Amino acid sequence: MNAPGQKSIGKRASVAELAARVGGLVEGDGTVEIMGMASLEDAGDGQISFLADLKQISRLERTRASALIVPSALPSFPKPLIRTPNPYAAYAKVQTFFAEKEFEPLGVDPRAYVAPGAQIGRDVSIYPFVYIGKEARIGDRVVLFPGVYVGEEAQIGEGTILYPNVAVMDRCRIGKRGIVHGGTVIGSDGFGFAPDKDRYIKIPQVGIVEIEDDVEIGANCAIDRAAMGRTWIRKGVKTDNLVQIGHNVVVGENTVLVAQVGIAGSTEIGNWVALGGQVGVAGHIKIGDRVRVGGQAGVAQDVKPGEVVSGCPAFPHREWLRAQVVFPKLPEIKKNLSALEKRVEELEKILGSRENPKDER
Repeated sequence: MNAPGQKSIGKRASVAELAARVGGLVEGDGTVEIMGMASLEDAGDGQISFLADLKQISRLERTRASALIVPSALPSFPKPLIRTPNPYAAYAKVQTFFAEKEFEPLGVDPRAYVAPGAQIGRDVSIYPFVYIGKEARIGDRVVLFPGVYVGEEAQIGEGTILYPNVAVMDRCRIGKRGIVHGGTVIGSDGFGFAPDKDRYIKIPQVGIVEIEDDVEIGANCAIDRAAMGRTWIRKGVKTDNLVQIGHNVVVGENTVLVAQVGIAGSTEIGNWVALGGQVGVAGHIKIGDRVRVGGQAGVAQDVKPGEVVSGCPAFPHREWLRAQVVFPKLPEIKKNLSALEKRVEELEKILGSRENPKDER
């Protein structure tokens, strides 16, 4: 991710140099010079593109790309190729190479407010109308866009970017190389209220949010501070937009949370978990490592490591698929079942009359 104030330097690289960056094997002319990347349909001379799925091989027929990143198993094709077992990851690395621009720090704009006692690192870019509270610590090469709020004693690690209108509340911490998109609030109060006769008493939320290194948080997310202790987002976590993480939640390393996921308080999410869009997770449960949860599922109880679940309430994905086949047929099944019940009643009456014939005189 790059901020304004960083200039393009017009990168170029040969196919062989790009292959070395992604650990791929070159087939064809590795000296062809590449100046950028585009989709198969849009790429032209001097650009490289990629194909991730062999099922879409027909898309290669009309591409004008000068070179291609392709799966290792792709048959021969009359263009310079970079063969790799993971073309999608290779695409990400090559696109990063071309997208990254030379860093040019802007310093602290005079229209930003920096409170007494705040520590500002080297080579920062702090835009107009940023607010930095007392005793806050801003690391080297941090970029804070307009409207960012950094509370008292909050910490922002080196190389982190906070986009417009992000709020990092008092004492919360973000690690190195983080990215937080616009409108997100880190450290809002956890949802804690104690019923007392005819009213609710607010429970003070005195903990913090701690976000480790290499985490990316989407736009308009809310990560609540802990009631006590910390809400903990481990390294490498990626969230989409509009994600809600409740107080005292732990999200394990390299977990992915897709749009509109909501996680209730004190739940523990394992490492390498993937929660699909609009998944709801109840509080005080555990989801094990490498669990996958289908979109719109409701998870109300613990999920063992490695399981794949879907539905509301969530249950094993294969069973859910079978249930989905049956669900549209339920009205017909009910109609047939009612008819069958009626027929059984009629047969029982007939059988009953035969077993107990009337006296004949």
